[in-house]
Amino acid sequence: MFDPTEIRSDVHWVGVRHPDLEIFDELFPTRNGTTYNSYLVRGSEKTALIDTVKEAFADEFLERLSQIMPLEEVDILVVNHAEPDHSGALGRVLEINPDIEIYCTRAGQNFLGQLYEQNLNIQAVKDGEEISLGDKTLRFYLAPNLHWPDTMFTYLPEQEILFSCDAFGAHYCGDGLFNDQVEDFSYEFRFYFDTIMRPFKSYIRDAVAKIEDLPITLVCPSHGPLLRRDPRKSIEAYREMAALPDAGDRPRVLLLILSPHGNTRRMATEVREGLQEGGAEVVEIDIVDLTDEMVRDELERTQALVVGTATINHDAPPPVWRVLSLLSSVTPGGKIGAVFGSFGWSGEAIKLVEERLRGLKYSLPVEGVSFRFKPGQEDLDACREFGRQVAREVQK
Repeated sequence: MFDPTEIRSDVHWVGVRHPDLEIFDELFPTRNGTTYNSYLVRGSEKTALIDTVKEAFADEFLERLSQIMPLEEVDILVVNHAEPDHSGALGRVLEINPDIEIYCTRAGQNFLGQLYEQNLNIQAVKDGEEISLGDKTLRFYLAPNLHWPDTMFTYLPEQEILFSCDAFGAHYCGDGLFNDQVEDFSYEFRFYFDTIMRPFKSYIRDAVAKIEDLPITLVCPSHGPLLRRDPRKSIEAYREMAALPDAGDRPRVLLLILSPHGNTRRMATEVREGLQEGGAEVVEIDIVDLTDEMVRDELERTQALVVGTATINHDAPPPVWRVLSLLSSVTPGGKIGAVFGSFGWSGEAIKLVEERLRGLKYSLPVEGVSFRFKPGQEDLDACREFGRQVAREVQK
């Protein structure tokens, strides 16, 4: 078991390690486990605890903290984010220190009030607000939707430390505490961004802008290694990954196709021609050839998503649903969607996929087209007109 570690003078890591975790939150695979990082900042007048840990690790966390000072003597608890992997041990903290002052965002105050059915001594902070610990200062920067509405950064100017909550983190539990003590974890860093942060790129750009002029020599995220070697590198990586994609000069449409017997692909040829006649640039990809990264990248560069799918057993085939499950990992707001396909004895897939797109805030201004078995020439003409209509809507 790791001992509490002094990462700067009177600033300690008091988190816990979970090296054998294989799936985080039953959602995301982890190749090297994760950590739940918590920090204790001791000032000349007050002491602050920044975040707690997952509830299952509360005993270990409290034991580690007690090696530095009794929890009863901690004055302030900063909750950068109320998700249970950060605030899960809060209930135990309150049992021991019920009067501890809690600092969080207004949204965090709302969330904590629902998570803990008791009176909490909460102060909701404003952007840029500071509190004094005596010879140290904590300054708060609101960073909403990185990746919950309540998230914020806490900055310690005297020691140039940024406690960044989920941002700049990774699900990685290495042999050391700092990034210069572990093996390369760039894959985990990028995977964490893609699966958790990517839908919120506009918010990431805003958050990075708030801290770009701050002197930062140590980034302390909620998960993974502490970044003391090239700490700016992780921030610049977020800036680059969250940059607006180059969509080109013409409206761009992503055309995805799944065609077990070739009939939907024949329809797709006409749909593509109609889209191009309407002035759209078309990126056409077979769903079976797609990677997760390809889906995300193309979705961000395009203004419209057109899906061609067969119906199998009264449903869209599993590869189609697999692609649709990735749509929520980017920001789809304002994009246009459209669906077409062939079917045999039933054609439910078209409506089901349309419902999924509407649920993700896609606009579907053009009614989907579907034909039974092999499309005839009249059907193919309708597919080309369908493509033209979608292109016109994209032009708008």
